Amino acid sequence: AFEKFSGEKISLLKGDFFALDDDATGGKFDYILDRASLVAIQPDLREKYVEILGNLIKPGGRILLIVIDRREGNESGRTAGPPFSVDEQEVKRLFGATNWVESIEKVDEVEEDVSQYRMPGVERLFELVFVIKAKM
Repeated sequence: AFEKFSGEKISLLKGDFFALDDDATGGKFDYILDRASLVAIQPDLREKYVEILGNLIKPGGRILLIVIDRREGNESGRTAGPPFSVDEQEVKRLFGATNWVESIEKVDEVEEDVSQYRMPGVERLFELVFVIKAKM
């Protein structure tokens, strides 16, 4: 049960990500933007999330993945969420363990002003941007 919004060469779906399949999407995608989705789900669902992305991306397709890394602070500040912290090693672990990923490239890293967020116990916060390319 997805709501679908379509335009010229673009489709947006609204619904439960974990229920996505080719029937819901009408096919596979050339590009997927993940802007804060991976960081929004419980960490124990990350492997399932990546598996579904692999089922949705066309061979040779690309995923633009944007996550936050609560790099410094106390234990509760670094592990609280959502949004949950996802560092570079976790991205490489999750996507590198698949059979559909050709490459994982970190293309940007920006330190955010942590004072603008309500994240007690976090001293330094970074936004990380990756391009993940599916095998042909």
